[in-house]
Amino acid sequence: MKHASVFALLCVFFLPVLKKLVLRHSHFQADPWGDGGSKRTAQISEILVDNEIESEFYDPDITRIFQKKFAALEGLKLLNLHKIKSSLSKEALTQLGFNYYKRQKTMEFYAKNHKLLLWESNRQQNFLMSYAARDSGLKVIALPHNLESLISGQKSDFTGRSAPHWFEEELQSLGMCQAIFTISREEQYILKLFGLDAGYLPYFPPREVEEFLLKIRENRKTAAAPGNVLLLGTAGNKPTFDGMLNRIKFFHKHLRNQGIKLHVAGYLTESLLPHLPGADQIYLYGSVSNEELAGLLSRCSVCWIHQNVSTGSLTKIPELMMAGVPVLINADAARNFHNIPGIRVYEHDEECAGYMKSEIAVPPVPERPVNHEKNLVQTIHKMLRA
Repeated sequence: MKHASVFALLCVFFLPVLKKLVLRHSHFQADPWGDGGSKRTAQISEILVDNEIESEFYDPDITRIFQKKFAALEGLKLLNLHKIKSSLSKEALTQLGFNYYKRQKTMEFYAKNHKLLLWESNRQQNFLMSYAARDSGLKVIALPHNLESLISGQKSDFTGRSAPHWFEEELQSLGMCQAIFTISREEQYILKLFGLDAGYLPYFPPREVEEFLLKIRENRKTAAAPGNVLLLGTAGNKPTFDGMLNRIKFFHKHLRNQGIKLHVAGYLTESLLPHLPGADQIYLYGSVSNEELAGLLSRCSVCWIHQNVSTGSLTKIPELMMAGVPVLINADAARNFHNIPGIRVYEHDEECAGYMKSEIAVPPVPERPVNHEKNLVQTIHKMLRA
């Protein structure tokens, strides 16, 4: 009995300390209403809060290091310590060394009160974070929003190589982590092929967004009208801009005289205005509020998404499914959302035109990935207690 009381007392003091040992880094603010990256960070934040895991976001200026003598030597130290094969100019090595040094010193500061880094930011100079964290004694769980080395246009800050030719560099950076959770099955499969035992955490809308989308689903029962196509995307993303403009031109040439109206909306879509081929049956809304978006999603017959090969629509599709909106999407944007009722994936223009004229079923409400969330939480607790 005495031993049990001592154990209970230790738990009272020890468990709250555990909750304060988690450090986080993301390129994005946690915003359920923001872009895809902000939504993903908000999803992870909600999981942590729901499971009473207290976390703190990394402050890049906390150590106030703005210059470093002999930074090139720090770059050499990084390359030698981790056996990284790279041929860099002195200028590149200096930049690499300074960025690594600053992150390592910041991680050393946080390592005094933290035990684990949740790392979402595997791009640009922040791909050094996994090395700096490990070298400072922190454990690392990677939650990459994408495999950055496989995204067209992304370049390595190590070598300057363009995607996908720096994939091996990203593999080595992710290999510093004790655990990895990908946002897609494809990325999980690829990492496993290369010997990294990655887990899986698909995107699921944060609770307040889920409620918003379910209301749209209910509204659609009376508001949805045939022949109203909503072309949706974030035009600030070049692959999305190019894909949307491609579909607008395709619609203008092949579909505008067939009883179909095209409504175009999304962040920065007003930038498409100078490029519109004509106004017949094409309605451009530009950036819209949540209320305006709810109205468009409630009334449309289908949501049309088209991207050049890039990141895909890994956050948008689950949200459209939640809202009960049928989806017409090209294969490059669909990623792993194939063979799902209510989602029509096309490979070429003829197939796209055929689907546009046909009725698409209402997609099912996606299930919350409870088991995958549980796996992440259990992994966090296991590392905190190790």
